[in-house]
Amino acid sequence: MKILLQRVSEASVAIAGETAGAVGRGYMALVGCRGGDTAEDCDRLAARTASLRVFEDEAGRMNRSVADVGGAVLAISQFTLYADTRKGNRPSFVEAGDPAEAELLYERFLADLRSLLGPDRVAQGRFGADMKVSLVNDGPCTIELKSEVALCPTPAPRPRLPLPALELVPVGSDAQIAEARAVAEKTWPRTYAGIIPDAQIPYMIGRMYSPDAIRRDSAAGSPFFLVKADGRTAGVCSADVGRRDADGGAELHKLYVLPWYWGRGVGRWVLDELSRRCREAGAASVWLRVNKQNVRAQKAYRAAGFAKERAVCTDIGEGFVMDDFVYRRTL
Repeated sequence: MKILLQRVSEASVAIAGETAGAVGRGYMALVGCRGGDTAEDCDRLAARTASLRVFEDEAGRMNRSVADVGGAVLAISQFTLYADTRKGNRPSFVEAGDPAEAELLYERFLADLRSLLGPDRVAQGRFGADMKVSLVNDGPCTIELKSEVALCPTPAPRPRLPLPALELVPVGSDAQIAEARAVAEKTWPRTYAGIIPDAQIPYMIGRMYSPDAIRRDSAAGSPFFLVKADGRTAGVCSADVGRRDADGGAELHKLYVLPWYWGRGVGRWVLDELSRRCREAGAASVWLRVNKQNVRAQKAYRAAGFAKERAVCTDIGEGFVMDDFVYRRTL
């Protein structure tokens, strides 16, 4: 991963003639991803961006970070940072990452910066869009950060980023229902690829996240919530706040966090918050279903205090089944 930081007194980006993001004093950051980059690369470079001391102190020395001076960052995706110009006159971009993966990493970098600097101090363009960028380079001062440099020759400990400011927002409006479905459309393919048939993914999204399904389930005692991290949608969840099984347990449904928030503690916070609400509503336990092949999720649930209880397989039509384990957590 490569970040080109330009210290600016102001910067903005326009898309189709409309300003998409703007900052005053701070950085204009060009963000390039290559194949093999990871979430850890994003975390390291976001922490470096926030803490790098290239702003002047009272004595005129470069001794303050963008965080110290209350500055902001305008981050723009830029695959051309990985142009290879060693042969011929036409650059090669074979080192640039797959666009789908690069977009996730770009969003991760933005999410990290918002947690480090504050959501109102990070602006962005739109991944893959035709953008017009304007800036006033202050200095001039331009610095390149690379993940491969940060990790060699001896890796430093992975930075501990602060937990985003989190809240659950009830889903009610048409716009919120559309957001909930959009989360499913972004998370399900990455979560279930190779676990369930490809055709089952859109079938289940349509079955479980249609406006009628969300309204029906909410009215029946399983309200939906958008997970907000630093003011932005980070996931979706649902819980049987008002319903119980034979053992007095409340079911947790549809807990999905957008991939660029994975590993940041967001899912664990949601589990704890839903469990707290169910306990206060009188539930003795909470339980959930998880696909038998979803090893990553099962590991997270065990770490959160859930224990495997039994296996269950449900026919959901069109020749598809939900082949799951039930995990339960005593409250």
